[in-house]
Amino acid sequence: MKIGSISLLLLLFILSFSIALMVYALCTQKDSHALLGLCGILTSLVLFILYKTFASSAHCPLCRGHVLRGSGAQRNRRARRSLGSHRLRVACDIVFTNSFICPYCNEQTLCIVRARRPM
Repeated sequence: MKIGSISLLLLLFILSFSIALMVYALCTQKDSHALLGLCGILTSLVLFILYKTFASSAHCPLCRGHVLRGSGAQRNRRARRSLGSHRLRVACDIVFTNSFICPYCNEQTLCIVRARRPM
C-alpha cells in the first residue's frame, strides 16, 4: 500500500518537474536540460507502471473500494480532495499518517498488515 502511494507522489512530482524543465529547455535552447527532462519523463513512465502494479493492493476493508485505483463508484459527498484529486489525498494520508479516509464510504482506516490465521 505504501509503495503504491509513494510511487504516485513521486510520479506527480517528477512528471511536473520534467515538463517544466522541457519548457525551460525549449525557451533557452539548452540541450542538456532537454535531455534531463526526457530522462525525467522516462522515469515517470517507469513509476507509472510501478504505481499501476501496486495500486490494486490499497483498498478499504469496509466497502472494498480501491482507493488508489479508480473503481468507477460514486464518491461520498463529504470526501475531501487535495489539489482536486481524491487519490492524491489518500496517497498523502497513507505516506504521512499511516491511515486514510476512504473517498467512497468516508471511513478512516489504519494501514496495518494483519497476520494471517494459520491453516
